[in-house]
Amino acid sequence: MKSSESTPIASLATGFRKRTLVTAKLAGKLGVKYAKRAALGASNKAPTDDVAAAERLVDELGALKGLVMKFGQMASYMPGASSPDAQKVLGKLQAQSTAMEFNVVKRALEAELGAPVEELFDRFDSKAFASASIGQVHRASLDGKEVAVKVQYPGVSDVLASDLGTMSLLLKMSSIGSGMNGSELAEELAERMLEECDYTKEAQYQEFFGEILSRYPGARVPGVVNARSSTKVITSEFFTGQSFADFAATADQESKNRAATLIFRACFDCIFRHCVYNADPHPGNYLLGGDGSVCFLDFGCIRFFTADMIDAWKRVARTVLDGDQPGFRDAYTDLGFVANTKRFDWEHQWQMMQYVYRPFMQSGPFTYTDDYVKESYGLMIFDNPNKMITAMPKEWLVLNRLQWGLNAILAALHATGPWQEIWREAVMSPTAPILPRPAS
Repeated sequence: MKSSESTPIASLATGFRKRTLVTAKLAGKLGVKYAKRAALGASNKAPTDDVAAAERLVDELGALKGLVMKFGQMASYMPGASSPDAQKVLGKLQAQSTAMEFNVVKRALEAELGAPVEELFDRFDSKAFASASIGQVHRASLDGKEVAVKVQYPGVSDVLASDLGTMSLLLKMSSIGSGMNGSELAEELAERMLEECDYTKEAQYQEFFGEILSRYPGARVPGVVNARSSTKVITSEFFTGQSFADFAATADQESKNRAATLIFRACFDCIFRHCVYNADPHPGNYLLGGDGSVCFLDFGCIRFFTADMIDAWKRVARTVLDGDQPGFRDAYTDLGFVANTKRFDWEHQWQMMQYVYRPFMQSGPFTYTDDYVKESYGLMIFDNPNKMITAMPKEWLVLNRLQWGLNAILAALHATGPWQEIWREAVMSPTAPILPRPAS
C-alpha cells in the first residue's frame, strides 16, 4: 500500500497555493475531459503522460488529505474519469495514501485517550495499514482481540474548513444564472464534511448501521470499542477481507453478484424504508469475503431525510415504473428539481429517467457495465438541455453519489442481480424513519 512506500508526512499543507491549485490540477489533467471523451464514445487509450500525472497526483493529494483528496478518490473509480491505467494508480487514494508520521499520530492518540499507548493497548503497530482523507488506521490488540484504531490527522478539521471555503466560493460562482442555490449547496457540503471530523458521532452511526445491517445475511459492520474511542479516535473490531480491487479482479461472478446485491439492497432499503443514507459509497469502504459477504466500513458521512422527502421521491419512482408521464411531471416538480417549468425540456428528462430506472424496469436480468455508467455523462451533463435550469434540493448533493458512486461500484463488479425486485420492494415499502440512539 502507498503508506508503506512513501515518506510519512509530519503535518498537513495549508493555503491556496498548496491546496487549491492541486485541486485545479486534478480537474484539468484527470477530470472532465476524460468524462467528455467517454460520453462521446471516443478512444479510452491513455495519453503518454496520463499514468505519470496520476502518480504525481497520488503523491500530492495523498499528502494534502481533506476535500482535495476526496476528489481524487472519486476520480479513481468513475468509469471514463481517466484512463484505466491511471485509475488503477489513483485507486491508491481509496485507503493507501501517504501516512502521517507515527510520533504525530501517537501524540494525538494519547492526548485524546489520556494515557500512553502502551497502557491503552496490549500491542499497537506503528505502521498504518490504511490512510485516507480524514485519518489513518493502525492495527492493535486489546484484551486478546485484534482491533483497528482510526486516528484523525491533527489539524484536518481546519484544513477541511479551508477547502470548504474555497469550494463554497466556487459553488456560488458556478450557480450564477442557473437553477441551483449555490449557497445552500455549499452549506450542505460543509455540514456533511465537517461532521466527518466528529468520531464520537461516527461511532454512534457505526453502531446504528450495525443494528440495521445485522438483518442481512452476509453483511457485517465492525463493533465499536467505546472505551478506546473519542472525538478524534475510533477503535473497532478488526475484520479481514479482500480489498474491492482484489475482489473484483479474482472473485468468481457468482460471488461478485452476491456482494453487489447486498450492497445495493442495504443502500436502497436504508433510504426508502428508514430515510437514511451512508453517503460515501466508494470502493475503499468495503471489505469483501470470497463468498460475497461484505464488511461495511466508514460511517462518517451520513444523511438523514424527512419522510415527506422520501415519499415525494417514491411518487416520482412509481410514475416512472408505471409509465405515467403526466404524473411524472407533477411529482418531479414537487420533488424540487424544476426551477422553470415553462423552459424545462420534459421529453429529455423523461428519457433520462428511462435511463436511470432501466435496471429496475427491465423484465429480464440487467448487468451493470462501464458503458451503462458512461451513458449518463451525456444525458445528465454534456447533452442535457436542462442543466442550467435544473434546481437541486440540498438533500440531493449527497444522493447524487448513487448515480456516480454506487453505479460505478456495481459496474466494476459487472454485477447481475434482482435489481427490479429489490427496488420495487423498497419503493413500495412503508416509510418509517429511524434514528440512532442518543450517545450514552
